[in-house]
Amino acid sequence: MKLRLLLMSFLGGVMIANAQFTVRDADGNVINDGDIIEFGTTEYPAAELEFFVTNDSEENIFSRVEYISQVNASVPEFYQLCYGMECYWGIELAATVPPENTDAVEIYPGQTTGIGNHFYSDDPGQNTGENVDFRFAFKLYEDISSTTEVGTPIYFTYRYNPTLSVPDVKQVNLSLLSTIVTDRILMDVNEPVQVLLYDYQGRLIKQASFETGRQEMNVSSLSSQAYILKFKNAQGAVKTSKVIIK
Repeated sequence: MKLRLLLMSFLGGVMIANAQFTVRDADGNVINDGDIIEFGTTEYPAAELEFFVTNDSEENIFSRVEYISQVNASVPEFYQLCYGMECYWGIELAATVPPENTDAVEIYPGQTTGIGNHFYSDDPGQNTGENVDFRFAFKLYEDISSTTEVGTPIYFTYRYNPTLSVPDVKQVNLSLLSTIVTDRILMDVNEPVQVLLYDYQGRLIKQASFETGRQEMNVSSLSSQAYILKFKNAQGAVKTSKVIIK
């Protein structure tokens, strides 16, 4: 179960309205400065927070996510943060994603980052029954390689709250035979699903619906690169996987 706890104040709303970028979750909800987003589970993908960053300005922006602080975590490192077509594990406090020795995420005017960017932690906390907080900031920089910060950051908290009631989470009952393919994607489907294939710019490349059984999606006409597969079942559950077409 995901819960948005704290919405920004009116003053915060004025600040965000004048900002150069907007951050949204997978449901299209704006992640505002000061928001706390809670999860009642540490299981993937139910505890995954997908996000999309939109450039609202008329110039290119350069963005990183900084890991600010944690409370009650069993280890100080954050488990996984994906941003800018790369995933990082064991992120240390005060580190950024992408790291400062690599290029920041460049977003063109009016552009929104593609799918695949997300936060995820499986940390149950060092004190059973208490919240586990991880605080992050979306920050802008003056150019693609500089660490000089510009603009107004957006701070928010990713929280595991074990007291939240967790409903029966519906999972997509499907498995891929391989995530590295040439001309077709093979999958064992155990329930009717919709399959959507995106490139890393978030563009929908191909889609299909499958019934149960051994199924395949023909990708022989697609370029050799990484893609994101998204599976949806009739209950609304979603599963994503990275696939590489050689």
